[in-house]
Amino acid sequence: MKIRIRSVRDSDYQWLLELHHTVYHDLITKEFGYWDNDEELGLFKKAWESKKIEIILQHDMPAGMFIVDEHADHIWLDEIQLDHHCQNQGIGTTVIRQLIARARARYLPLRLRVLHANQSAYRLYQKLGFLRIGEAKHHHVMEIK
Repeated sequence: MKIRIRSVRDSDYQWLLELHHTVYHDLITKEFGYWDNDEELGLFKKAWESKKIEIILQHDMPAGMFIVDEHADHIWLDEIQLDHHCQNQGIGTTVIRQLIARARARYLPLRLRVLHANQSAYRLYQKLGFLRIGEAKHHHVMEIK
């Protein structure tokens, strides 16, 4: 799978906002029972302003994004989103495998959380070797060493 990763640019804002809403609308509605545009815009802006967003490119076109936080004792995959047109092509799997390799090179576990409603992502993480290490009200917490 030939993909590239680049840092976010100011020009990515609108595309990322649309990606956020498209990826999360049905999942959030299923998990929480509602979608609140203002709340979701606030969450998006918080990620935009305070997180390190990486853009996933396929054929030099944006296909998705991810956010990673590095800690002394683990690496946290805070978020990964793929455009619906780019799903089920191995792009997310490729990115996650690269993150697993980065964590293992540092002898650290890679951790993440996934909404209970997102069963396809949960199964993918299991397939990649992640184990469920905990649970929050709406999320499974998973880890791979």
